[in-house]
Amino acid sequence: MQKIPLYALLATLLLSAGCFEPITSVNLATPLGSFGNNIAQRQGFGELPNTPQITESNAVVRINTDLPSLQPDVTVVRLPPNGLNDTQFQNLTTSIGMPIGLIGQQANNLEIAFTWTNTNNEVWSYDSNLRRLTYANASNSPNSNLADTWPTDTEISDAIDNFMINRGMNPLSYRNPTIQKDWKEWKRQIDENETCINQTTINTYGHIINAKSLLRVPPPPDAATLCISPQFPSRIPITFDLVIDERNIINSNGQSEIGGFLILNTNTLDVEYAWITLSATPVRSDYPAISADEMRQNMINGGLGGSTSGSIDINETFFAFVRLDTGDEYSYKYLVPALIGSGTKTLSGTKTPYNIVVPLTK
Repeated sequence: MQKIPLYALLATLLLSAGCFEPITSVNLATPLGSFGNNIAQRQGFGELPNTPQITESNAVVRINTDLPSLQPDVTVVRLPPNGLNDTQFQNLTTSIGMPIGLIGQQANNLEIAFTWTNTNNEVWSYDSNLRRLTYANASNSPNSNLADTWPTDTEISDAIDNFMINRGMNPLSYRNPTIQKDWKEWKRQIDENETCINQTTINTYGHIINAKSLLRVPPPPDAATLCISPQFPSRIPITFDLVIDERNIINSNGQSEIGGFLILNTNTLDVEYAWITLSATPVRSDYPAISADEMRQNMINGGLGGSTSGSIDINETFFAFVRLDTGDEYSYKYLVPALIGSGTKTLSGTKTPYNIVVPLTK
């Protein structure tokens, strides 16, 4: 049977978790970051795509914290299309000897992809449609599927920072590296319950020989009569959040968009595989904000998450971005500021984390 490359299979493993510090007030009408240029005029992008509508929820929402104040205007961010601009496209087609007659007038390049290697055994590829870099280095693969110990969270975070910074990535374009939850649970149960993995589980994981098997996480350990000393997976799958203008991009349920995914060798702390979303340079323009009463009422109505039941307690708030749907994959992308209310939802006696997302533009 033909083996499937690691980098082709692991790109589907997408999980993320959010982690934010509460903010009670912010001047959203000023640039949110230190790079890019403002559009000078108010409402400089013209008419924005429609902001998603908020309908009243069946849940009882209690706001247990002060909501922030807003200025009359908030700053909307526009990201460029994912393709090359005219000059870049002309330079590229000229350099590869493309006949001018094939290009025609006002060409709209939809997707560009290329792959290269370097002397460090690194294989890179780029997909303009997703603004995504993919990295693979087979020489960084672990020698065994099992490890006696795992690195600390600080060591993991430092390893990710070193990998990104040493390759020229902006440290402000990603945050919140998070270990894939099933692997994290495996380690937690060993650490907290002092359980060990029985021989059957060790044998199951020990026979993992391809990347596809990494997507089928062995069950966490439980107490066993016959077992051997604790051992851990020697690959750690990690995601991190996408950040634009130093703020996360949030979906309607308050979950952060994933900006990257990587596999870390637990013994050497080398990255075996990664994909990374490149941060586009934004431009900004001010647009009218909703009123304080509208902001509170939209929070009470449940925000963009739609109808739900039970009771929701909002205990803190923070700001993030929400994407507006342009209906065109190859046009400009628009991000509008949103207030995220973070707390817990109680339903049938069970409490779960819950976020309410309220866009701040009219």
